[in-house]
Order: sequence, then C-alpha cells, then structure tokens
Amino acid sequence: MAPREAPPPLDPKQPVLYIEYCPVNYTYRKRALDLHASLAEALRTMQPQMQLQLRLNENCNPRIGAFEVFIAAHPTEDHHGRHMLWTGIARVPASAKVPHVDDIIAPACLALRLRHSHAGTSQINLVRTSDRDITKILQRDRRRSL
Repeated sequence: MAPREAPPPLDPKQPVLYIEYCPVNYTYRKRALDLHASLAEALRTMQPQMQLQLRLNENCNPRIGAFEVFIAAHPTEDHHGRHMLWTGIARVPASAKVPHVDDIIAPACLALRLRHSHAGTSQINLVRTSDRDITKILQRDRRRSL
C-alpha cells in the first residue's frame, strides 16, 4: 500500500469544510467533492473573496456508514471548534445520508456569521422542513387524494 500523501496546508484566514465519509461506499467521495463545490459556490455569491477549503476523512479512521459535515471559520484541530452541519449516521437508505446544499447552507451561514439574507440572490431555499414533517405532509396529501 502506498503511503498517504499529506494534504496541502490550509489558509488560516479562510473557512474549512470537514467531511467524514464511509470509505466502503465508493460514491461518497464524489458526492463529498460535489457538495463542497456547491457550498463553496453558494458562499462565494454572498462573499466573493471567500475560498472554502476542504478536508476529507481527516481522522484517517472514518466510521462505517458515516457521512458527516462540519465547518469552521478557520482551520482547527479542535473538534469542539467545528460546527456540525449534517450527520447521516442514522439515515437510511444510503442515498439519504448525503445532504443537498440547501440542507446545509443556512447552518453554514450561521456558523460563519454571514448574513444569509443575501442568499436570496443565489436561489437557495434557506427554509427546510424536517424529514418527519415532510412524511406527515405526504401522508395527509395521500389521504386527501383517496
């Protein structure tokens, strides 16, 4: 097995997105990269000079079934200095483990202390309904259609 390359150094003045994903599911890496690109683009619409950095599986021992997303205003080794944006640990099926950028943009803005009122220009829906509420709404609509 080839030794693992050291990741490039982080800019201490820019925010970092930390994503832990399960290595067993080979699509999670691509989805993590896509999520980073989407979130970085959305944040740049609010603050053009922002360059969202990325760290994948930083602890080298990702958990089976994991897809967790954290953000920090500046690079930090302290896990308490990171804000959790998403956890997919208990979500099933596997496709539900990975968030859409709309699911994490509002908490990311709050964690980075950005005024997310500007997000209206990026066409991002900042109001999300919980999965439980969506299920209730769908069940109610099904009953009405019968």
